[in-house]
Amino acid sequence: MSEGEDILYEVRGKVTIITFNIPKKLNALNGEQYLLLAKLIERADREEDTVLTLIQSTGRYFSAGANIADKGLSNVDPEHLFSHEYWLDKFVARNVYLTDLFHNHTKILAAAVNGPVIGLSAAMLALCDLVYVMDETKFFLLAPFSNLGLVAEGAASATLFLRLGWSKSAEALLLARPIPGTELNKLGFINKNYGDVKFDSVEQFNQRVHDDLVGQFKGLYEPSIFANKQLLKANRDQLINSANSREVIKGFNRWVKGVPQERFMKLYQKDIQHKM
Repeated sequence: MSEGEDILYEVRGKVTIITFNIPKKLNALNGEQYLLLAKLIERADREEDTVLTLIQSTGRYFSAGANIADKGLSNVDPEHLFSHEYWLDKFVARNVYLTDLFHNHTKILAAAVNGPVIGLSAAMLALCDLVYVMDETKFFLLAPFSNLGLVAEGAASATLFLRLGWSKSAEALLLARPIPGTELNKLGFINKNYGDVKFDSVEQFNQRVHDDLVGQFKGLYEPSIFANKQLLKANRDQLINSANSREVIKGFNRWVKGVPQERFMKLYQKDIQHKM
């Protein structure tokens, strides 16, 4: 594990830890970094003798979603940028792969959430089994797809409905309204809020979540944990798989038309803003 890496990977006893480590960019991820996250989730699932995969972050945000300031798109030939081939590779395949790996992860999948989460990263958080938040009053979930000319990603059209109910998921997805941590806690999205604990650093919070989770599964019969995970997951399989395929096709059609590209540019130039 190197401190210079954008996403860190570590196996510590029975826990695999994946850390977003781009604090200066609020842990916003570009396409290559989301693909790397997928590969690391797959690697964590194959680790022998682990029970838990823990996703955590550095800095102020858990993840600000897609990095709209990424220069990668500016280096793509304009004709190729609006081609079916480009977006089938860079959007459809990646999103289906990432979402499927999160959904089908066989270990306990938990997140130590130090701050706000946005976009595709919010969708991945909604696929986690357990969500532990540093301070609910400083946390929100934003699904800005309607603001970006996109549609829901990462099966968010299913997971937000399942976890928040119709009314609140409609606010999140239709109106691109940030849902505050206090509301998310009341709705049961958050498993534990550490708002009454004073942490000297995000790293201290991350360690506390790690220790608390290890204490929770210590002494349990591990094969039963994994079997119960599969039984729980079976109840959402059809919804997640269906949402994943529908979302990427609708999103793909918008990328080919150039709608998100235009909206991202306006957001980058501050002609439009996220609803905060």
